[in-house]
Amino acid sequence: MIDHVFILIDPDGQDFAQMAAMGLVETYRRTHPGQGTRNICYCFDNLFLELLWVDDPDAARSPGIRRTALYERSLWRTNGACPFGVAWRPCLKSPSMKIDTWSFTPPYLPQGASIAVAVDGDDAWQPMMFESPGVMPPCDWPVEKRGSLQHSAGLGAVRAIEFEMPRMTPPCDTLRTVANICAPRMLISEADDYSLRLHIARLHGGADMVLTLPL
Repeated sequence: MIDHVFILIDPDGQDFAQMAAMGLVETYRRTHPGQGTRNICYCFDNLFLELLWVDDPDAARSPGIRRTALYERSLWRTNGACPFGVAWRPCLKSPSMKIDTWSFTPPYLPQGASIAVAVDGDDAWQPMMFESPGVMPPCDWPVEKRGSLQHSAGLGAVRAIEFEMPRMTPPCDTLRTVANICAPRMLISEADDYSLRLHIARLHGGADMVLTLPL
């Protein structure tokens, strides 16, 4: 199962205002000490969307972090890098999900913990892809962490993900594997630039809401 997706944003832009205008509410926010990033997360029933930004470029470019290419991805508006990341849950991996990974140990993790990051993501023009430390969908989190999800906006689970990549940048093997095995289904197609669309079920029926990123 896909655990969450992220996009690198400009925190001084209009992203938060646009999310609020759509009725979406912030679930939680975090700082990542030593990684140089912060986030605001919006939880749906089965996965969450993370708006991520670099607030300490020196930390993001430090030896223990630079391989993630988070800093390079944060410059996607000028360098053409991929601004997205995709994480899957370890508890539901398929035996056929063979992905080469490396162990990422950012300072904010508990001692001895690590994140398995796909080697294919070393290419900043592919999404960052990794195994999430989380093992449960947001709907199963304690209520004090998940809040009311996006139910106040009349939204439930993400039913499908569409990921567009530039024609000159074909999807890597890891991304194809995640798309083929994980739920919700991910459709990958060619386009002029990167974009991600979440098709979100409405709690009371009707057509899905489609959230297109970048905003």
